[in-house]
Amino acid sequence: MPTISGPKFLKDSIAQIKERTARGEKVAVAFDVDNTLVDTRGRVLAIGKAFDKANGTSYFKGKTSKAMGNDAKETATNLKMTADHAKKFSAMFFREFFKGKNYQNDTQIRSTIELAKKAAAAGADVFYVTARTQSEESFTIKQLAKAGLPDVDATHVVSKAKMRDKTPEYKAGELTNLASHYDFVPWFITESRADIAGVQKLDAPVQSVLLETKFSGDKKVEADTPIWKLDVK
Repeated sequence: MPTISGPKFLKDSIAQIKERTARGEKVAVAFDVDNTLVDTRGRVLAIGKAFDKANGTSYFKGKTSKAMGNDAKETATNLKMTADHAKKFSAMFFREFFKGKNYQNDTQIRSTIELAKKAAAAGADVFYVTARTQSEESFTIKQLAKAGLPDVDATHVVSKAKMRDKTPEYKAGELTNLASHYDFVPWFITESRADIAGVQKLDAPVQSVLLETKFSGDKKVEADTPIWKLDVK
């Protein structure tokens, strides 16, 4: 089966949003946040610099965000950390990555931010379904508002109750709930193949769109998943 073009699917969806909202229908779209609307490599770099300072190392000295990996393991491999330092960095990474104060180090992914704005201009309510936690939601709202995104408030920013909650189950549940309150929800877009695979397995009634980037991983998704290839520099 040929790959379904994500850009074409999204363009067609925008047209449908305009048509449906003109008829008085309620329409919503959903976005992931980390590595979908914002690039988290700057956050990883900031955590790494704090690690160097705490451990008397220099792994991150002179490095830019482009040298960072998608997670602690990949970053440690990229920087050729010793096994002991890699273990310590991993522990620090998982303590710090989802702390709201560190979100300020992210950079914006303009292409998806512009898509969210287009959906809002077409008449859709825009929701942000993120694996970040409710305890840090004020930081998420501040970050998204700074990026100029639409509908940024406690209603439209949807976060996990607790970090230990399983992400695919949580996202599938939230997307199912969203679909029950709207006439049309054309997409949930994320860079994570793992999230999409989980949401599809649980039959969430919203079309997942894969933002295929260096962050996406290798999990298999359904063949009819629209794919938007984006080169995040």
